[in-house]
Amino acid sequence: MNKLLTIVIPTYNMQEYLHRCLDSLVLKDEQLMNQLEVLVINDGSKDNSSAIAHEYEAKYPNTFRVIDKENGNYGSCVNRGLKEATGKYIKVLDADDWFDTDEFAGLLTQMKNYEVDMFVTDYQHVDFNGKCLSKQKYPLPYNSVLQFQNINSDALYLAMHAIAYSTTMLKEMQYKQTEGISYTDTEWASYPLHKVRTMIYLHCDVYRYLLGRDGQTVSASVSNKSAEHYVKLLKEMISYASAITVENYGKDRLEAQIAAMSGIVYRKFLVQQSIKDFSATLMNDLDAFIKNNRPDVYAQLDLSVFKKWLPIHYIRIWRRCKIRIRL
Repeated sequence: MNKLLTIVIPTYNMQEYLHRCLDSLVLKDEQLMNQLEVLVINDGSKDNSSAIAHEYEAKYPNTFRVIDKENGNYGSCVNRGLKEATGKYIKVLDADDWFDTDEFAGLLTQMKNYEVDMFVTDYQHVDFNGKCLSKQKYPLPYNSVLQFQNINSDALYLAMHAIAYSTTMLKEMQYKQTEGISYTDTEWASYPLHKVRTMIYLHCDVYRYLLGRDGQTVSASVSNKSAEHYVKLLKEMISYASAITVENYGKDRLEAQIAAMSGIVYRKFLVQQSIKDFSATLMNDLDAFIKNNRPDVYAQLDLSVFKKWLPIHYIRIWRRCKIRIRL
């Protein structure tokens, strides 16, 4: 590994946002800049995203590199970035988001002092103008190397925006993100955790996560049209967890993610009126898959209550009567 950190930027039709994203990675400290590798993975964009990225590659050839490829969705970009990465550590940055440059420089400066499997940092949800909407912090001590498996917190839900992993660890575990669907940043934030031994939570507020962009996968308009992506992702997560033979805190966190994702998928299909493309076949198949592979989750879902006016066991009602509670 000849770089300290690789930043992977999955990019698809992001010309309106890419300048701000890439500008945030240009550091004043030349030594720090030389320790940084930025891989812009252009996922078959039809706009000027590739041309914009190549401008930075031409101006900062020791740091920026553009990889143009055919469209394969988010996971394929992360997989390609991991394959190409030469950094000791690796972090993902979405092309419509950005880093606080000064905080990022501080992160790189501190990274040099540690040998760990995972770095965790704070981040912010922001609007188009960069105004902070909320801050994300974690119930962990700052600046202390921790044994990850000794952490005792049921509230530790790590997000992609907070994490940087050891590149060697990911390659040795043959990490691969599901391709062809959205929302696989959940895999990035959960699959490797059962391999993490040491971690450190640094007092750096690095990532700026943009909310409110039209067409964003987390927006209701897109999310409600992509319920089948959630279904496939949930199945992949259940299958992955079933293959993990060791019982540790990292697997516990994955199990918690599966429980949370299950609730999201069932609510989307069975409650939200905005799901126009409801597929009884898809939902029945998912329900049977969970019953066969995770009877414990299946039983928990049967107890789920939707509270709007009165508590309603909406999953139980659907399972027995095939009636959706549409709002």
